[in-house]
Amino acid sequence: MTFKEILLLFSFLFLSLCVKGQILSDSIEVNTIKDTSQSSDSQKELRSKLDSIIKSIPQEQSSVKNKEKGKADNNTKTPHSPTKATLYSLLPGLGQIYNKQVWKVPIIYAAEGAVMYFAITNYKGAQKFKKEYKLRANGIEDGRNPDYINYPDQSIYNLYYAYQKNFELSIMGGALVYIFNIVDAMVYGHLFDYDISPNLSLNLSPYCLPSVYSSPTFGLSMRFNIK
Repeated sequence: MTFKEILLLFSFLFLSLCVKGQILSDSIEVNTIKDTSQSSDSQKELRSKLDSIIKSIPQEQSSVKNKEKGKADNNTKTPHSPTKATLYSLLPGLGQIYNKQVWKVPIIYAAEGAVMYFAITNYKGAQKFKKEYKLRANGIEDGRNPDYINYPDQSIYNLYYAYQKNFELSIMGGALVYIFNIVDAMVYGHLFDYDISPNLSLNLSPYCLPSVYSSPTFGLSMRFNIK
């Protein structure tokens, strides 16, 4: 091999190495450009995600505040007024409805109805015997009831007095039922918000106390247990 041929070979090798180096550098630059573009895209995505997260934080806080506010509104109850319960009970049963004790309303009206029935019955009986007694006292024969022809005057008066007395007692009973309705609504209006614990209990038990000098004493004991 001559010197020229060796020189051409080295020059060819040098040129090939330079071309390969250029190609490698170009590929490296392309890859770096791709990497930088990808990294910039990923940074943009991260920024957009961070922006969306930052924007969603106030919304979540506001929604949490709204939920807490709604819960607070639900937990706040309007106070139960014993005065309203007392005023409502002026119409029997309405105070009990306000106190959420509807089951007492039929009892109140049943008691009032029974008292009213006895009052009307006794009033009619008293007026009937009063009329009969006045006719006899004035010596008037017309208008007398033939069913009482065998009754003496004193018996007629006693019957009138008994019916009149029962009528007055019926009126008093109706007034007591009405007052009890008001008192019941007022008392349970005050006790409406009280928490009755199951640890409170009332025990009723009979007892007998023996005695040496007299007969034994019987009674009923009442005991409160607070655990």
